[in-house]
Amino acid sequence: MLAQHFVTWCETANAAERCSGVALLADAVVNKKFLAAEIRQAEAALLFALDDPSPRVRRTIADLVRHSERVSRQLVRTLAADIDEIAVGIVEHSPILTGPDLVELVRGGSNAIRVAAARRRDLDPRAALEIAASGDAQACGELAANAALLAPASVLCRLVGDWADHPRIRDALLRRDDLPSDLRHVLLVSLGSALCASPFVLAATGPARAARLKDELAEQATASLIEVLEPADLSPFVEHLRASGLLNSAVLVRAVCCGRIDLFASSLARLAKVPEKRVRAIVAEAREPGFAALADSAGLPRALVPLLLSAVRVWKDVSGSDDLDPADVASMVMERVVRSYRRQYDETAFAEIGALLHRLAGDTQRFAARRRAENYLAA
Repeated sequence: MLAQHFVTWCETANAAERCSGVALLADAVVNKKFLAAEIRQAEAALLFALDDPSPRVRRTIADLVRHSERVSRQLVRTLAADIDEIAVGIVEHSPILTGPDLVELVRGGSNAIRVAAARRRDLDPRAALEIAASGDAQACGELAANAALLAPASVLCRLVGDWADHPRIRDALLRRDDLPSDLRHVLLVSLGSALCASPFVLAATGPARAARLKDELAEQATASLIEVLEPADLSPFVEHLRASGLLNSAVLVRAVCCGRIDLFASSLARLAKVPEKRVRAIVAEAREPGFAALADSAGLPRALVPLLLSAVRVWKDVSGSDDLDPADVASMVMERVVRSYRRQYDETAFAEIGALLHRLAGDTQRFAARRRAENYLAA
């Protein structure tokens, strides 16, 4: 009877009165203020009201039911397919919508619908991938900025691949805690390139210096990630460096001096195409014949082999001490490597890689200073 009375009443009520009427019904359904039979009648009346010619009436219903799990799926689906003004709140918040529902809405919806879906905390991975593949900058920006969303790697990879050069989306991605290190490296390199291509930097430094600065920033991006790389990110990061042509001497030396023997061994394994377990054993032994053969298989310059071997040996020696501040270990390893290598080889051989050693030594000293400052602040 309630639904029948509501239909009859709507024939003479104006839009404002109908808004008040549906608000009472929606509140009763959401908060279970009626008996079960009356709630079913109230829901039937709300379904009838979805055909109301006034968007205000339908918007009133949507605003009251968008967070509820107690309303019918038919009601929610109809509201989600309404005009954007009414649908966006439902798409962004309703727990009734399923993964396939969201995929369908994103695929056939407007920009506003994709943006609303991208803001959901529980967005289905399939819908997230649809948004990432949509080419919609605003929706992809919202998706990247959705920190509550546990984004699949495929979604993040698509966003980075399509939007690495987009400042707002790049910044949002770099702020994510779940961004894999290989993708973070791509974005940091892109950020450095954008900085060096800016008119301000070009005017201040000139094209030649800006080009060198771009390379330095790319190297610093690699260095910063080496220092904080998680074990789960190790293999993808090394493969990314190899595929990008960035797995070079500086990376290998820095990895050893920072104590990332796992990264060093994984890199050699990929370059030499030798099982990683075997590589780890050779590195752990740090004996010249086996190490030199491994380095030769990896295609490393012969002049670099004694340096890397010295770095491995020095790290093994230094890292066993309990009296050292961890922030100083990498810097100390680098200093000892420089002294050891200079003693063993003539100035001509040393000069070939001296610039690399001095640059890395300066980097590790600055890193140690930053780490020590962080420790002081934490204390």
